[in-house]
Amino acid sequence: MRKIIAVVSISIALVVFTLPGFAQENETRKWDAEFVQALEKIRSQKKTGGLGYTITEEEALEKAIKEAMDQKAPACEAMKLAVDLNFNPYAVVSGIFSSGAEVDLDQLCMCATESGISKSLMAQAASAAADANMLTRDEITQSQCLREGLAYTAEEGQLERIVIKKEPKRYSISTPG
Repeated sequence: MRKIIAVVSISIALVVFTLPGFAQENETRKWDAEFVQALEKIRSQKKTGGLGYTITEEEALEKAIKEAMDQKAPACEAMKLAVDLNFNPYAVVSGIFSSGAEVDLDQLCMCATESGISKSLMAQAASAAADANMLTRDEITQSQCLREGLAYTAEEGQLERIVIKKEPKRYSISTPG
């Protein structure tokens, strides 16, 4: 009886693991391990190019992000992995924009703020990407996430924080503490 249960269990497991959807998900998650490995390699080794020229950490990071995004990595997950490994959040977000992958700016912005990356940093990276023709100014102004707490001035081409001035509380000498 135990042998029959074991054979049936193994058969079911094989059927589940060979289903097209499961196999496809494993393929799409392949980027994950390769990306983490590339990021760890950046941290641990001296980085050299093909002819022995040293490349910067940002260049190596940008290359790793591009490779992950070429493998259809979700931008949010790639960003979280890199930031969790203590890479500069601005460099990570800029690398995602420069990868040429289709990125939902609102989704990436919301994901970034959930991960502790400020909206102003996201706005700076988006503005730099727009200056480099990787994003359009319309995409930035239409981003609901970036509009919350930030203002875009078209004539200056800059994103800046809206500051609400509050009147200071007035205290008199006769008022206790």
